[in-house]
Amino acid sequence: MTKCLHCEANLDVNQQDFCCLGCEQAFYIINHNGFENYYKSRILNPLEAKLKPDSDINFNPQELVTFDEISKIYQLDLMIHGLHCGACVWLIENLLKKQNHIKQARINLTQKTIRICWQGTIADAHKIIKLVLDLGYKLFPIDHEIIHDFETRFNNKIFKALAVAGFGAGNIMLFSFALWFDTKLEISGATRKFLHLLSSLIALPVLIYSGRIFFISALQSIKARMPNMDIAISIAIILASAVSLMQTFRGGEVIYFDSAVMLVFFLLIGRYLDLKARKKAFDIASRFSLLQTGFARLSSGLSNALVPIKKLKENDIILVASGEKIACDGLVIDGESKIDNSLITGESTPEKASINSQVYGGSINIESPIKVKITKTYAEGLLSKIISLINNIQYKKNIYIRIADQFSKYYTPAVHILAFVTFCGWYFIMQSPWDFALMNATAVLIITCPCALALAIPITQTITIGNFLKQGIIFKNGDALEKINKIDCIVLDKTGTLSVGKPVLKKILKIDNNQLLDLDLESKTFITKIASTLAQFSKHPLSETLSNATEIHFEINKINEIKGHGIEGVINNKIAQLGSSEFCKINAEQNFVFIEQAMKDCDSNLRCFLKYDDLEIVFLFGDSLKEGALEMINYFQNINKNIILLSGDYENEVKKVAKILNIKNFYWQKNPLQKAEILQQLRNQNISFAMVGDGLNDAPSLALSNVSISFSKAVDISQNIADIVISSPKLNPLIFIFKYSKKSLRVMKQNLALALIYNIIAVPFAMMGFVVPLLAAIAMSSSSLLVMINSLKMNSFKKI
Repeated sequence: MTKCLHCEANLDVNQQDFCCLGCEQAFYIINHNGFENYYKSRILNPLEAKLKPDSDINFNPQELVTFDEISKIYQLDLMIHGLHCGACVWLIENLLKKQNHIKQARINLTQKTIRICWQGTIADAHKIIKLVLDLGYKLFPIDHEIIHDFETRFNNKIFKALAVAGFGAGNIMLFSFALWFDTKLEISGATRKFLHLLSSLIALPVLIYSGRIFFISALQSIKARMPNMDIAISIAIILASAVSLMQTFRGGEVIYFDSAVMLVFFLLIGRYLDLKARKKAFDIASRFSLLQTGFARLSSGLSNALVPIKKLKENDIILVASGEKIACDGLVIDGESKIDNSLITGESTPEKASINSQVYGGSINIESPIKVKITKTYAEGLLSKIISLINNIQYKKNIYIRIADQFSKYYTPAVHILAFVTFCGWYFIMQSPWDFALMNATAVLIITCPCALALAIPITQTITIGNFLKQGIIFKNGDALEKINKIDCIVLDKTGTLSVGKPVLKKILKIDNNQLLDLDLESKTFITKIASTLAQFSKHPLSETLSNATEIHFEINKINEIKGHGIEGVINNKIAQLGSSEFCKINAEQNFVFIEQAMKDCDSNLRCFLKYDDLEIVFLFGDSLKEGALEMINYFQNINKNIILLSGDYENEVKKVAKILNIKNFYWQKNPLQKAEILQQLRNQNISFAMVGDGLNDAPSLALSNVSISFSKAVDISQNIADIVISSPKLNPLIFIFKYSKKSLRVMKQNLALALIYNIIAVPFAMMGFVVPLLAAIAMSSSSLLVMINSLKMNSFKKI
């Protein structure tokens, strides 16, 4: 029977040379890159052959690839299992970057995800991920349940290895202490040899079991011809063990079993603390993703079947019980409840949801059961869009990450040169024993492990983005975090930014004998219920305000709406009319002067009328400043930021707001192009400014600004062109952005400084022989821990 030219599996009748496309591609690559000897030295027994290339993964990577028509770049985002530290990141990224067609390879160590961008064909996805698989790492589609299971098992593996190493270290140190303190040589040679033998019997199994994490990683990096720091660690462990074993059988005075086991023990402590810190700093985006997993109750006739969220389709109807999460974006079609949207908008106050209310996937139904008609699948919903934005920001490199990357290009070769110089200096110049020289060189390699440097920026960035998201703040541009601290001027739109941007009920007055009268609380409550009962059946902007004025409504019959005029119905067997004065048959002209004065007094610019039985009521509406507007302006002025109010509203409205908020520079009745011209003048004067406006309507102005910030409805987040989108309507997040960004960058600088100062101080001591490998491991782990502790203090920042 004919065999596959690559894997030698038996071929079917309809197959010619290869059993699959993967084998054909592998055969082509091997023969066109000068590796023909592979086929001479490989295993010939098909039962012992490796899996075929396309069997290494259980998904089709081509289905996950996205393509940018403009840049002609293919992009693949996957989850990666098996990452230990910054050295793993360096290994994978540099291996991929060596491929000419790969334009970007970026790993998010905290999220355990990788993004690969390349030019070529979509079929290249198989060959690219094979490079990573060959290093011993595992790749999956982004699914946090899968990676959580793997990480749990890996954490348990680390913990068991740590426990065994701790047991071994504790027992061996008992023997070592006895030998160390035998200054008068009271222990006989036979007893000394016996203690050495006991140490070897404990140490060797411990080193094999607990040290295998480093050995496997080192072998994989050698196989890929991309050496990592685990090679130096493995060499140190193996040499120390070999020399100690040789000394034990020769009856030598000095062994290094204690150093080898303690080295493994402290290195594992560093790795374990690293894992714990990453778990604590776990990005909120992962929590978002976990909300997309699980099941929903699909309502079909009289039964409710549990269906995976990912299989829900548009127009499916789901039942959401009290306390359950809403699976996908949709409209409420039955029931009333309150919804916790805190994860989506950062708003902690539950929002009311009734028939035709929009709800979002990931929100929690906290009151009563509701039925929701799905309008967007989970892949198209708001939650997926937010996760996509967060992932994009985490793969982008700010200035400090770029500095660290540039430094790392020279760091690794410099470290190996220093280790070689250390060995030569001690062995050839100082005439020290080779094992002593080797231990000093090993100490240099261990103490300079770039884990602290690799952690310095990503862990801080992860915590920062997570805390911003808790406030409903989404960074769409990675550079904005850095640029926000260089802003000199804040440019503010009025409507929807400083003001609410929609009608607010200012006053309710009774029209009685050519005069306007205030209502007592009981009458006002009754009138509000009447108006709200009618308003809930109208789509007029003023009706929306009145409808939300109270949650208690009367029973109503014979509803009739005349668009543009008003709505009427029968309440308590009496006709109720809501709308214009003509529709309600109220003689407003007779009271025109009084109504105009009342509107002026309460800063109103809109009105509507209600007639119920013999009651004639006028409702006065207007825009109002958001809560905290004055506090925000005062904050920016106190930190010496120039404030400009740039609005398209009328002169009187703009001047009034400027006076209340003590804003000296203001412009009115400016259309989007005129706003852009004013901002261009700021750019010409080299003034760095942030524009806060409407993410959809103020596009030219936002595009011109150094940093653009927008308040946006959650549904608009993906369309919004601003660098920073605030999904909550409140103004407090603006203050938080400036305060927290400043602290974030300060912590990033501190981490870089800590990592660099540690190396500047530690390396000379190691080269001079003052640091043995054991102390080097402690120092290296301590530096990483120090960076993580410094980063975790970001979580203690007071929420505004």
